[in-house]
Amino acid sequence: MLVMSDLSGSGVKPPANGYLTGYPLEKSGRYVLARTWAAPEMPRPGCVWTHSLIIENADLARVMSAKTLLDIFSRPTGAPTHSSLYGAPAHVTVQAKANGIERMQRVNYLLEALYSFPTKQIVVEAAESLNDEQVVTAIWMQQWPRLRRSFGFCTLSGMDRTKKGVALDLQFTRERGSQLLAKFPDALVAEQTATSETLRSLLDDLAEPASSTLREFLRRIGGDVDGGRRAMLPLCKLYTSLLESHPPDLVSAVAAFAALDGVGRQQARSVRSLLAQQAMKAPDQLEDVVFEFLLETLALSSDSAEQTEMKQKLGVEMWRRSPHRFHSALVSMGPLSDVALHALAKMESGQIVSGLQGNGDIAVDIAERRPDILVHTDFWRIPEVDDELVERISDQDAGLAVRPLLAAGRIGPAANIISRIEAGTLVVALESEGVRPNVLRGWLEALCRNSNKTAAVLASGHVTRMATVVAIARQTHPDDVPNAFGEDPWIVAILGASGSLNRSDQDFLAAFLLTRALGRESRSQADLFRYSYDRVYKGFEEGRFSYETEGLATRRLDWGTWFTWDNCSRLRETVTRRFVEHDLEPEIFGRLVDDFSLAMSLFDEAVRTGRGRKYLERVRNALKNSPENEMKGRADYIASKLK
Repeated sequence: MLVMSDLSGSGVKPPANGYLTGYPLEKSGRYVLARTWAAPEMPRPGCVWTHSLIIENADLARVMSAKTLLDIFSRPTGAPTHSSLYGAPAHVTVQAKANGIERMQRVNYLLEALYSFPTKQIVVEAAESLNDEQVVTAIWMQQWPRLRRSFGFCTLSGMDRTKKGVALDLQFTRERGSQLLAKFPDALVAEQTATSETLRSLLDDLAEPASSTLREFLRRIGGDVDGGRRAMLPLCKLYTSLLESHPPDLVSAVAAFAALDGVGRQQARSVRSLLAQQAMKAPDQLEDVVFEFLLETLALSSDSAEQTEMKQKLGVEMWRRSPHRFHSALVSMGPLSDVALHALAKMESGQIVSGLQGNGDIAVDIAERRPDILVHTDFWRIPEVDDELVERISDQDAGLAVRPLLAAGRIGPAANIISRIEAGTLVVALESEGVRPNVLRGWLEALCRNSNKTAAVLASGHVTRMATVVAIARQTHPDDVPNAFGEDPWIVAILGASGSLNRSDQDFLAAFLLTRALGRESRSQADLFRYSYDRVYKGFEEGRFSYETEGLATRRLDWGTWFTWDNCSRLRETVTRRFVEHDLEPEIFGRLVDDFSLAMSLFDEAVRTGRGRKYLERVRNALKNSPENEMKGRADYIASKLK
């Protein structure tokens, strides 16, 4: 009070009637309304007299017109004493009716600034002092008691007084332009703007309070809400929507009620009850937002009769409008539990999944009761749905879940699903159109960690793309895929797949299959050599292999001799020795390459050893009766080498 009763800024010259300051004493539960006059009769320049009325909050709530308070002010004519009238309680008669004020554009933009920007301090250029007092006190008296006792104002400020005293909502100043902005840097300057429709009820009430019921509505409802100036616009909109619109505008009313969220919406029980009664007159015609309001009201209601009336119209519609309300009813023991259970059993899976969009936090509970949604693509597109939920998919339905998971871009569940489904089903899904490359790569990585399933996939006969074969090869070791019986899965896959590959992939696959052929896992070594030898040889010869491919291709090659140290020679020696020593199919050896000169180099390599010569005789016998002249020529060449 010592600070706020001082002059409101250097250079301020109070008018003859002084200026008003109103502010709360929050810790003491009181409010101060003060008038300050200039005191030129005092010896020190800039002195002022301030008469402060300290008002109990309960008494302030009873005041209908500020005039009863303004009439008490008295300018001192000398130094006051404790025994003077300023130390004694003032007794007033509460005026029964509020005073109206003239309709002015200035009032419009003051209300717009105060209530459209409720967290800002508002500053406005001062006009005639008595007019400013009339405007600000009328606005103050229009407020409901809880807001009134927290509203601070000053009708003449020379600086932002909130920095040295109490935060003020509204300050009038004679400063203009850059000076105004400099002295009130954190405030919003109220300027002439269009008045929002919501504020028209306030303006009408200020002009003709006797003809309006708004003030009584604010007094009755304001006590239920919190939030200061922030609550004014929602409450005005509620008043207009419910009490001035015919029929009531329920959508606008609910929107206004929702705007009270965080400022006391749960406490506004009387408004909620009035709004619910209006909405229940035609519940089947309600907009979604009104229906949602009814569900919320039902959840908060303790009136069994009200619950009985409302719950009969709920069910599938409740899910469509508010999945969260539906879920709450579903897991509760409340009046809507049975309705929700019945509706959930009747709904189409697509409708359920549609409702879960944006409500993924309830997906687990819903999926437990309707597991069929776990094979729905859009279900897995819900960000909140955890990958671990695939464990709830039955083995019978696991195959149905592959495509939805792939389409939704889910990689986490891959290992679980892969381990439980038939290889052919998996391949068809992986190679279906629309699977994103990064998703396919993730699933193939998971597949390749399961060597038995990888073997089953390759051997399934369903692999149709060579790109799939290469992708699996790039994520496995040549010996990873087992081949305990039958044809090598890699051969099955290669023979069944098609599609072009770039040179890098072709070279890598050839090197991969060569290395596998030189290992001990494959039962189709000769066929693997037939696929890989020619490309690997030419890759060495042309020096085109990447570092990775060359390392893979040379991994199991013999070292050769000092005279045959190059990779082409090492390859020829290693492959020839493998055919001879493992007694692989002679005809495949004879047809290993298309180029005749490369074929002769293989025959020349084999003829160097006695065992090789015997093997070549079998090769000649396999080729000599061929209808192909090329193969007969190779048989003749072998015969000449064996003489």
